[in-house]
Amino acid sequence: MGKAFDCPAIQGWETEDTRMTTVRNTRLLGTIPSLIIICLVSFPAYAQYGGGTTASAQTNTYVFLPGQSTVVQTGGIAGVHWTYSVEGLFQLTVDPNAGTASFAHVDANATDDSQLQRTLDPNEVFGMTTLVGEVLDDMTISFMGKAADGSDVLITVTIEDDLAYLVGQTTPPPNTADFFLFSLDAVAQRKYGGGKGEPNDPYLIYTAEQMNAIGVEPNDWDKHFKLMANVDLSEYTGDDFNIIGYYVDWDNNKPFTGVFDGNDHTISNFTYTSTDRDYVGLFGYVADPNTQINNMGLIDPNVDAGTGECVGSLVGRLGAGFRRGDIVNCYCEGGSVSGFQFVGGLVGFHNWRSTITNCYATSTVLGVEDVGGLVGANHGIITNCYTIGNTTSHRRLGALAGSNEGTISNCYSMGSVSGDRFVGGLVGQNGGTYSGREGMAFPGDIDNCYSRCSVTGTAIIGGLVGYNNVGTITKCHATGRVMGTVDVGGLVGAGNRLEFWSEEVTFSFWDTQTSGQVTSDGGTGKTTAEMQRERTFTDTGWDFVDETANGTEDIWWILEGQGYPRLWWELVEENSVVSPEN
Repeated sequence: MGKAFDCPAIQGWETEDTRMTTVRNTRLLGTIPSLIIICLVSFPAYAQYGGGTTASAQTNTYVFLPGQSTVVQTGGIAGVHWTYSVEGLFQLTVDPNAGTASFAHVDANATDDSQLQRTLDPNEVFGMTTLVGEVLDDMTISFMGKAADGSDVLITVTIEDDLAYLVGQTTPPPNTADFFLFSLDAVAQRKYGGGKGEPNDPYLIYTAEQMNAIGVEPNDWDKHFKLMANVDLSEYTGDDFNIIGYYVDWDNNKPFTGVFDGNDHTISNFTYTSTDRDYVGLFGYVADPNTQINNMGLIDPNVDAGTGECVGSLVGRLGAGFRRGDIVNCYCEGGSVSGFQFVGGLVGFHNWRSTITNCYATSTVLGVEDVGGLVGANHGIITNCYTIGNTTSHRRLGALAGSNEGTISNCYSMGSVSGDRFVGGLVGQNGGTYSGREGMAFPGDIDNCYSRCSVTGTAIIGGLVGYNNVGTITKCHATGRVMGTVDVGGLVGAGNRLEFWSEEVTFSFWDTQTSGQVTSDGGTGKTTAEMQRERTFTDTGWDFVDETANGTEDIWWILEGQGYPRLWWELVEENSVVSPEN
């Protein structure tokens, strides 16, 4: 894996505006922006029917509009005349090169409004999936063939923007008796921006309206989606936006279990305001072993859940029980997120087994308990992530995570943190215990992380961790100013003092000069000069770039005398580092 990552953390952090511009332009985490080439082919119907980026066959899903879609049945010995309303969907495949088309799939039914509630299967009546389609011009397709009863079928489909108009009829064979005639007059709307919702043909999202439509289609929450353009959600205010996935209780919940590929695009101005709603975010509840949200950014979200719990800009709750969920290469820039408990700049509650990788958040985050700049409460795995911003809470507050009962590795935090109790520059409380001596312990592990945050609070305040309960801290450091009244430490404010629970801090340091603290419940205090010397860390086993005695992963690098240790993924380019902050 390459280590030539473009990281604004090394650019000097001259001003907030400079930093944000650089982060936005470079994405910081080493991903290379995709080069999208749109080929304009000579076939004029191509863009009308598919909207893709190649000249191959395109399949799109259309949903019948019930109030505008009918099948009329006439004829027979009794001389019937029955009208049916059509509901359901079909998939239309168009090959612009061959000039052909087909109904790839039809899942629809037609019901009349009589007491008998007669029903028809439009696919059977018209033999839709057996018809051969010919593209006549850039808007019109003619389908011909035979139905199961031998009738000739002609259906004309006219495409206008996202709508498909279907007009069809059947003609029975000559000299036949007791045959019915069927006519079709229907309007269908293309679902989202196209696609089938499958791994190799995801539903495409181009507009705010299409993004908002996902939330009212729970049957699609196990499908695949791909963001095809930057989307602005500013038209949805208050609680207008349809949150994707919900959780009421164990018997009433439905998570998003599909895949959402942000495709390196952004969603801006996501706003949601409520006095007490739980599970708030663009995605309210996400949980499934195969679920992933990746490669997308949120710009200036503003989420206020009042007294709600599990609140984040991107996801309210990620994972549940054995049902995990993964977030990769996602970020949140600017805006604010607020709620009562489990409030995070990106994710509110991060469950066991779930992962958050290569992500960052720069929002202002407010709450009462378990509040973090990236994640409110972490029970999963967080790797290669960072936060820059202001975070405020009453209890269990951290610039990266309010509380941690999982694993946090290769992460850092900058900005400011202020609260009352259990306040840390990276994590407020590391590890959890419940029900006293006979209860359960949930360790929290933090390794190869650092904090530059200024930390302010009343009791149990630490430069890296406020309260190290039943957790481990390994090869970490803190350099920010730390201020408080009781149990204040340059690295850790306080540790668990009960003999039957254990906590451990190893090979970790804090700057006694910049922190203003000469004590810590764990770790070793060093002067600024010592903290900017590589040997201070390599002597205790830290793995640095260009040294092999402590390993070959090259986790850390440093410019001696100019700055503190930094993580390898912050490198601007291989062997070229400039202007670190101190």
